[in-house]
Amino acid sequence: MKKWFAITLIVLTGCSPKVVSYLNPKAKFKTYETYRLVSAKLDSKNVTPENTLVFDHIKENIHSQMKTRGYQLSNVTPDLTLRYEVTSSTRVENNTSQNNFYSYPGYQITTRTIYESVLMVELLDTNNKLVWQGSYDLRQQRKEKKVPAAIEKAVGYIFTTYPYEALLNSPNEELRTLESKKKDTTEE
Repeated sequence: MKKWFAITLIVLTGCSPKVVSYLNPKAKFKTYETYRLVSAKLDSKNVTPENTLVFDHIKENIHSQMKTRGYQLSNVTPDLTLRYEVTSSTRVENNTSQNNFYSYPGYQITTRTIYESVLMVELLDTNNKLVWQGSYDLRQQRKEKKVPAAIEKAVGYIFTTYPYEALLNSPNEELRTLESKKKDTTEE
């Protein structure tokens, strides 16, 4: 839990690049072929129908990214557990400005609510050791009006930091770009 909090703080403070990630250099990538997907919040009874649709889009895009890398979904003794979570918060900013109204001094207070969300994805091996972790500040997609497109981009950006294919020990540098992933998924 502490590591999620630290990543959230780094991303929300704006002191980091688009994607914050960690790749375990001691991981045995050539032994990983299967994965299962879990979400910390999807099991919660407090998930709204709208959020369920968002989680469905996230799952669909994660499966697509893993398929591009040659990994197979398996809920029976998988090599990896892929966990994802969306953390959200709001903050209020108040700005005070001084202005003159017909030569009378006055103050104007403006308030705005800022919504912040971070998508975090991590891979754990069968011993629950961290293999890879990536997070993305979803505010970077605020100009995207369609939720599915925003999620596709966010998941795509996160996975540019995981260049490993199933059963291979060396990274495939082509997987570090979004363009190669789009070509792979559109050719099917």
